[in-house]
Amino acid sequence: MFEIRPNAGRCPYRLAWMPALAVAVALSAAPAAARSRHQAPTTPGTYTDWNGEIDQVEIVGAWKLGDYRRVSVATFETSEVPLPEPGDNTYEPVKVMLAGVTAPFVAGLGQGLRKGIDVGGAEPAGASGAGSVSRDGPRTLLIRARVLTMDPGSRAARYWGGFGAGAARTKVSGELVDADSGAVLVRFTQERRSGFGIGGGGYVELMSRNLRTIGKDVAAFLNAF
Repeated sequence: MFEIRPNAGRCPYRLAWMPALAVAVALSAAPAAARSRHQAPTTPGTYTDWNGEIDQVEIVGAWKLGDYRRVSVATFETSEVPLPEPGDNTYEPVKVMLAGVTAPFVAGLGQGLRKGIDVGGAEPAGASGAGSVSRDGPRTLLIRARVLTMDPGSRAARYWGGFGAGAARTKVSGELVDADSGAVLVRFTQERRSGFGIGGGGYVELMSRNLRTIGKDVAAFLNAF
């Protein structure tokens, strides 16, 4: 006699990796505060894997986010980012991404930062009011950063390999500055990877996602103060 099984005909491999994929997506979407089990340190010092979220942080001095009403983000420095070979199919996507690299970070920062604080781009150096505000008005925090890595990964590897193969990788180093005094309050380095997307995920799509996530990471850090 033959035993009739309800799941006959289904691919056991697909069933095996689907729960793992669901967990990975849920963890990447969860707010930083929800994933943290311990109170984040805010005292001056150098920290690795700060609160399980930021790769490296140096808190230079004591400060409070409540003392500020705006966070301005200067255009990211990208001149030292290694580029793919001009004939490579990732060359143009990386060039496009670097040309508008600051905007996704600002979007993620604005989504994650606590209410009541304005977020936007900083005026270019030398422009009226750039990088400073009146001592009688609301104080501003300035974020200055440079891109260390803008690796588009491999779309083919993401499509055929899965589970992180061919992931796009973005790494940023920056500092948080009191715009009025010019004093550096914090230095940070953060890297994010993205390896999931329809058809392996577009290059610009995943690199933008990395920058938005880094913006949210920095927002979670600021919210702790």
